[in-house]
Amino acid sequence: IDCFDISHTQGQNIVGSCVRFVDGAPDKSGCRKFIIQSLENQNDYAALQEVVRRRYHSMDELPDLVLIDGGKGQLSAVNAVFDAVQTASIAKREERIFASTLPHEGKLVNKRSKAGKTLMAIRDYAHHFAISFHRDRSSLKK
Repeated sequence: IDCFDISHTQGQNIVGSCVRFVDGAPDKSGCRKFIIQSLENQNDYAALQEVVRRRYHSMDELPDLVLIDGGKGQLSAVNAVFDAVQTASIAKREERIFASTLPHEGKLVNKRSKAGKTLMAIRDYAHHFAISFHRDRSSLKK
């Protein structure tokens, strides 16, 4: 599973992250950090598209699942990039998951199930990875 997230400060210093999990554990060699190059203003959808395009150079690199930190809009943005892999997004507050097969019908994540806990942990890891990278870059600019 690869999970993507975007981080910025009021639309400035936009960065993205991709974390990879194999058999439920982080694969540090599969994690990536991205400085968004194509945008000057905040657009999380376009930023996600850029990061996903830059992450995969061939079909051999695609994981079994691409998970996005976000909701329906973020999922649609990533689905516009490629359709060769299963995609899903998981929105925070409600813990609602959207899948590429049913993008308009979000389901609440069962927070007690092993699958639910795993997906939320992966999403949280990607979020932390993106925020840490953003903070590191922001502190260098001061």
